[in-house]
Amino acid sequence: MLEGKNRVGNLLSVKNLTKNHEHLRALKGVNLEVAAGEIVGLLGENGAGKSTFLSILGGWDRPGGGTITLDGEKYAPHTPEEALEAGVGSIRQKFKVDPELTVAQAIFRSTEHAGDDEEALVARAQELISEIGLAVDPRAKMGDLVRAEQALVEVVRMEAENTRLVLMDEVAATFNDYEIYQLHEVTRKLAAEGRAVIYITHRIDEIRSLANRAVILSEGTINTEINPGTMTAEEIAFKMFSREIEMGGRPDEFAGEDAKLVIENLTSAKGSLNNVTFSVDRGEIFGLTGLRRSGINEVAAALVGVGETAKFGTLKINGEDATIGSPEDSVAHGIGYLSDNDDELGLANERSIAKTLMENAGIKESPEGFLHEVSALREVAEQIQKLRIKTTNIQGEVGKLSGGDQQKVALARWMTTDCEILILNHPTRGIDVSAKSEIYKMLAELTEKGTSIILIGSDMSELIGLCNRIAVMRSGKLVSIQQNKAATEDTLMGEALGEDLV
Repeated sequence: MLEGKNRVGNLLSVKNLTKNHEHLRALKGVNLEVAAGEIVGLLGENGAGKSTFLSILGGWDRPGGGTITLDGEKYAPHTPEEALEAGVGSIRQKFKVDPELTVAQAIFRSTEHAGDDEEALVARAQELISEIGLAVDPRAKMGDLVRAEQALVEVVRMEAENTRLVLMDEVAATFNDYEIYQLHEVTRKLAAEGRAVIYITHRIDEIRSLANRAVILSEGTINTEINPGTMTAEEIAFKMFSREIEMGGRPDEFAGEDAKLVIENLTSAKGSLNNVTFSVDRGEIFGLTGLRRSGINEVAAALVGVGETAKFGTLKINGEDATIGSPEDSVAHGIGYLSDNDDELGLANERSIAKTLMENAGIKESPEGFLHEVSALREVAEQIQKLRIKTTNIQGEVGKLSGGDQQKVALARWMTTDCEILILNHPTRGIDVSAKSEIYKMLAELTEKGTSIILIGSDMSELIGLCNRIAVMRSGKLVSIQQNKAATEDTLMGEALGEDLV
């Protein structure tokens, strides 16, 4: 934990900032001061207004009222470009990259070096990349990098640009522990050089290890400031939600005897998978984890019939031989899949929240040709309350929800279906800890009904808290399957890295 800064002379001063979104007042008078060299964690439940606040600071959105000063001067950017000119850089929750840019070009794209020759850019980029131990070729195309690598390159870009204030919104949502370590190292470096950082995350332990202090945005205002390094995760969660949140723990002993899914010698032609073999029992939550390019996403792709061509030596579902060559085959075998890619969540942004959740629950027109509106809307309201989806209008568009609340809606689709096997890829990314606890209960209810769940994740503590067994992949191979009672964060990460961390 970094020592708190003595905030003599603030770089950023925000007073009475307001913002309305149609039927929702997102910000109701936010006040915040941040000093140069300070890392401030911004906490709050989904829909609290965190991303809206950073969007205004980054020039992506305009406030309804209030004032912002930067280094004592009025600051009111109309565009991200204007914000960057003033020294404010952003990495947004759903940032986009130009896939054709090289890593070096992406890092320096908004700097005075943008027009330098390629070799000069590569040399400069390599120096910055090496400082955080990022194993990325500066000549590589951004489109060839995995999401975590792209995010780390974006953070390195903050180092290259003349930024005074860095805004980071859920950058590490799908990062594993090692990637988070790299991210925190470069973030601390930014602060050590005198930059201020505002950092949004739903992983409370991130804030505990990284931030000098944290503020909690609730009901559109900031009314709580904490020193996270002196508090437990449970204490911070209580401050956020004013109630105790169940955190940690392990699942009950699981005696699996009925294999619902059997995979033997799953191999891909390009080598991303090499003789992967495992089984998943009826009612089991089976964890699958690994570092970048470990093969975990390729296993999911093979089971849902997309991506690189892969061949199963043996594939059995409910004891019967099965063939999956397309998404239609996967659905026919009762396999459901929630992607970790925002563009693949399957949400129609213009569709109403109510209609989307009705469809998720399989509520259709009756034989008489009319929808049971009252019953259906009551069920929708219960789902919204259970998952703490922040909205005042259930007929509002899904696309107007916060990123975390959109994730909840997408996840709700699979909570109400009759899938035999459910593959969830980072299902709780971007979701606040209170809603996570409800999702965990819903997953347990699914397994009690006999659904088998493959949980792909990078948060080792979450996997340990949910999974009966956890498989670790490295370089396309499944290197270990650990029973829950034997698994620790160190043993799992050690297997993923190929090192002994115990």
